[in-house]
Amino acid sequence: MGKTILIVDDETMITSTLSTLIKMVMKHTVKTFNNPIEALESEELLDKQVDLIISDFLMPGMNGLEFLKNAKDKSPDTVMVMLTGYADKENAIRSINEVGLYYYLEKPWDNSALLRVIENGLEKKDLSDNLKQKYIELEASNQEISRLYRLLQNDYQQEVDSVKNLIVSMANIIEAKDRYTDGHTRRVGNISRLIGKVMGLDKERLDNLEIAGFIHDIGKVGVPETILNKPDKLSADEYDVMKRHSVMGENICKPLNCLQSCLDPIRHHHEKMDGSGYPDGLKGEQLTIEARIIAVADIFDALHSDRPYRDRLPLENVKEIIAEEVEMGRLDPEVVSILFNLIDKKELTEIIKD
Repeated sequence: MGKTILIVDDETMITSTLSTLIKMVMKHTVKTFNNPIEALESEELLDKQVDLIISDFLMPGMNGLEFLKNAKDKSPDTVMVMLTGYADKENAIRSINEVGLYYYLEKPWDNSALLRVIENGLEKKDLSDNLKQKYIELEASNQEISRLYRLLQNDYQQEVDSVKNLIVSMANIIEAKDRYTDGHTRRVGNISRLIGKVMGLDKERLDNLEIAGFIHDIGKVGVPETILNKPDKLSADEYDVMKRHSVMGENICKPLNCLQSCLDPIRHHHEKMDGSGYPDGLKGEQLTIEARIIAVADIFDALHSDRPYRDRLPLENVKEIIAEEVEMGRLDPEVVSILFNLIDKKELTEIIKD
């Protein structure tokens, strides 16, 4: 694609000679001016259509340095080349810094050298233009990415809200079936989050921990109400049925992608540190911290709540029982220590029953 070159020199012979040379060899559009002031008002320069300017230094009314400074203000991306006599060499060098001069040639110039300077200058201009275009495209892409990100955030928030509603519904299902666990799942979720926060879990893990606490007993929907609400001690067979609820809960939640991080604590919240729990008999480091936390929160709230076979126990009795479980190696001592500290500081007052 042809370029536009502006030649400014007070000598008509020079502008004519250069114009003819460039048109013949390079096939570019050439505009010539013998007055720098007129050149500054040219339509091409004002419209930033000039790719390269060749200017003489010594001109009446305005020297080349002043002209190129003004031209640069009007068309910052135009490549500047100066023609100068030997005596004005210092001024030409000074103009490199002052106006960003691309090159200067001493008179009389060599035509081949001049053509090479023009060709290289135009290539530089092309590279600069392409880079700026890429930057513009990149900015447009970034803006589009930002727009899509905002949309995704909105979609994500809607998804989060839907999940929260689903979880609340699940918790309501559990508590509607087991009249003795009113508020139990919510309390386990809230207590678990407080313990996890003290242990330094990040927000995402805390959110998942709280959700798992809310729905850790969802599998009880598959347990007959006669067993859930039996006022007497369960028989061995009934207890076996009850124990299936942790695996049932995992199976219920497994198809939901948003609950994948909750599956482990749902399945393993009845495991013990010594391997005596169910359903898999895991122990020690085989248990995730989430499963350990919910196990402690679940036992604590179960002891401190009314059950079919007994009234809730006072806090001091609850702490004694849980401390014994720690001594027997069944519960995580760090988790229990944090729970007791929260109780002593009355940080669970808004959650647990007095």
